[in-house]
Amino acid sequence: LQQEDKEGFGKINTRPGKIILFSEAGFAGQKREIWGDIPDATSWELSHTISIRVIRGGWVMYEKPRFHGRKCVLAEGDVEINNPWTAYGQNGQLRGTQPFRIGSFKRVVRDYRTPAISLFAEENGEGARLKFTDSAEDIRIQGQPLAAASIIVHSGLWLVYSKPFFDDDPYVLEPGGYPNLKAWGAKDPSICSMHPIRLGCPVVERPGEPQVLIYEAAGFQGRSFSVSRDIYDLKHLAGTTLPTVGSLHVLGGCWVGYEKEGFRGHQYLLEEGQYQDWRHWGGYSKELVSLRLIRTDFSTPALVLFEAMDFEEGPSVELSEALPDTQLAGYGTVTQSIHVLSGVWVAYEGTNFSGEQYILEKGVYRSCEDWGATDCRITSVQPILQVR
Repeated sequence: LQQEDKEGFGKINTRPGKIILFSEAGFAGQKREIWGDIPDATSWELSHTISIRVIRGGWVMYEKPRFHGRKCVLAEGDVEINNPWTAYGQNGQLRGTQPFRIGSFKRVVRDYRTPAISLFAEENGEGARLKFTDSAEDIRIQGQPLAAASIIVHSGLWLVYSKPFFDDDPYVLEPGGYPNLKAWGAKDPSICSMHPIRLGCPVVERPGEPQVLIYEAAGFQGRSFSVSRDIYDLKHLAGTTLPTVGSLHVLGGCWVGYEKEGFRGHQYLLEEGQYQDWRHWGGYSKELVSLRLIRTDFSTPALVLFEAMDFEEGPSVELSEALPDTQLAGYGTVTQSIHVLSGVWVAYEGTNFSGEQYILEKGVYRSCEDWGATDCRITSVQPILQVR
């Protein structure tokens, strides 16, 4: 995969993570922001029902510290959770007043890699294999469940159910090998449905409060400074001389980072969040020399892709939501002009939001040079949405 990551539209684009956890129901009480893995959250004081807003990422919440014990999956969106670990007392009585205790958090889904899982007829990844890359509500054959003796999760975070239509509690499977039933906590090999947790569109929470903390070294080390406006050339900034950008923390606003000065070269979408090094912003190299704040209104996204230059006659497609593969809309892989009617969009060279990124704001783009591309290949697009 590493070689593929470096090659053109094989580059996997990552996103930062963020959860806002409220200690009480109704998104009330103490508010805590979670940007990455938390090995031990047992000291957090919570009521018996908590509220969680997952801004970015697919996460697993564990009963015990250091990612052990029972699991609860958190996908992007809002959810209220009653304490899942102590829902029932010794004699089956509901224990509604027990305070919630969280052991740990792990961010599992970090990028737009296509989810993939393989089920094997025998233990240790042997025997007949079935591979899935999408949600499947009923995989029974003539009413009979699939029997999986071992599983490999190649990518993604999967919920695997012993009943069809995602019924009953799922087994939560992270990337890795599960050589036997015990490895994923099952007593019965029956599998009838499964569902991967995917990332949604990029989002912005604070478009009107732009701020980026720039660190000279990876891992938020070394000298740092804060910017809240466009930077034409980070290497020649008055009052500061940072030879390189080692890491970034975008506190507010949605930004575009560029490989070269003057907003040129490879483009990197920078959502609010933490970027520990150049790989975390999807860099082709360590170079990040200019920064531009997106100032357009993010509401009601709409754009039209045209196969011909200058909006001339020929195939076109109008979109108002994410499209992981332009061919799904009956449109090809060549786009030579774009009209962004409203909102802010990211166009990608590869399918499933992979490869080169081109950030598109409201306006007309008469040729691929207008959006900073050297060729006309666009095969997926998605809007940037504002969190309300």
